Amino acid sequence: MKETTRPHADIHIRHLTGRDPDTGLFPPALLAQFRQALAQGASELQRDGYTLQDVTHIVFTLTGTKDFTSSFSLLNELFGHSCPATTFRLVRTYDKPGQLIELDLMVRQARS
Repeated sequence: MKETTRPHADIHIRHLTGRDPDTGLFPPALLAQFRQALAQGASELQRDGYTLQDVTHIVFTLTGTKDFTSSFSLLNELFGHSCPATTFRLVRTYDKPGQLIELDLMVRQARS
């Protein structure tokens, strides 16, 4: 379940997973799940007038780092110019079979 909170105009989109919305299944590859989670996040951000380039912090929760390097070019393409802060968390497993990643995206508004 995705949850969006907006304390003090900040945006925090949580629990983005790589589940395919059409099939309800998780693709077997980490990169495919990562792309799907980012697509969900981009859609949520767009509803509030933001894009992925506005993200100031990303939290990656992974079951392992073995295949994470496959996402480096995508990360550089999407976030290379904005360079958001990044947090990595490792979990042993998820409750949902096949899930490999979960993302949280944050947009912090500049304080005046």
